[in-house]
Amino acid sequence: MNPQTRNLLFTTLTAAFATLSLSTTVQAQGIEQEEESRWSFYGDARFRLEFNDNAPGVSDRHRQRMRFRLGANFVINDEITVGARATTGNADDPRTSHVDLGDGFNSLDFTLDRFYVQYQPSEVKGLTILGGKFHNPIYRNPVYGELVWDADIQPEGIAAAYGCNDCGIVDSFGFQIAQVAVLEQSASEEAWATLLAMNFSKSTGEDQRLEGGVNYSFFGDLTPGGSAAIAADLRGNALSGSELTSDFGIIDAVLAYHTGDFVVSGEFINNIRAADTVGDTGMAVGAAMKTDAGKFYYQYSTVEQDAVLTALSQDDMLSTTNFNNHMLGWKKTLTERTGLHIWVMASEPNEMLTGSIDETVYRFRVDFNFNL
Repeated sequence: MNPQTRNLLFTTLTAAFATLSLSTTVQAQGIEQEEESRWSFYGDARFRLEFNDNAPGVSDRHRQRMRFRLGANFVINDEITVGARATTGNADDPRTSHVDLGDGFNSLDFTLDRFYVQYQPSEVKGLTILGGKFHNPIYRNPVYGELVWDADIQPEGIAAAYGCNDCGIVDSFGFQIAQVAVLEQSASEEAWATLLAMNFSKSTGEDQRLEGGVNYSFFGDLTPGGSAAIAADLRGNALSGSELTSDFGIIDAVLAYHTGDFVVSGEFINNIRAADTVGDTGMAVGAAMKTDAGKFYYQYSTVEQDAVLTALSQDDMLSTTNFNNHMLGWKKTLTERTGLHIWVMASEPNEMLTGSIDETVYRFRVDFNFNL
């Protein structure tokens, strides 16, 4: 690590612990809302310091980033709600809502990443129907859950979810289905996807429970009519000319065991429609522990080249696919509405492919989070 990087890390850690030491005096005011109002508002903000230690031949990158999100819901009646959320970020990159500081003093981009109508029929308790651009209904790994779908991705289309409590042998059960528009073209065919998900939770003793879920993401033709719009966003999937080598039908299964303030989880990923010549599986194991000093977590993950669709998968690690990664982090609540998150990731290639560099790369982040 070069001297400049060490100095930046020292400055960052000093700022983080200074913030922590002042946490007893810092207060944040929430958004005031009238009790009988049909409107409800929510939001959050983040200031991030990020340091990237890249492979030889690739310049290290250190940057400051920010995110601001503000959402609102309006209750039309007992069954119908309209929701929307605005966020910073580039409208052409749905995988992140962060913006980099240092753009010649230009104003920040602000976009609408959610706009939907929610219908919950009173005759069918537990059923929710969504239409528009909405949150992803899949079940996620409680330690880190963005290996297949980045959390910033907001699907567009129609979805239905059904959930129940005290249903049969489990304490809770949920099922979700969504038909998602991926690419619409006026002069050619469209690209689409179908999402299926289920999750459950089962108490196994006092302050102990087992929970899990299975997601299946089926993607149709991702280059319809020869379009390169989706292929342009790929970051490591196998290509045959301008076409994807594999089709994509991704199973993502997660199982987690909670006991007190400790959770351990395992995740298995398999693209069952991948080409025979390309790696198609991934896995992750991890654990998290809540203490008086904050929440500590660790996850090891390994993902082969076509196990995930890189236009939609996580962008937290320096590698988006074909990696083995260690993730270690600490989250600390400072006040009721403020928090600190320090995390580090170390990645290396899972397989030496064309263009791969046999070197471990590192990303270190310090996030200051604010809930509105």
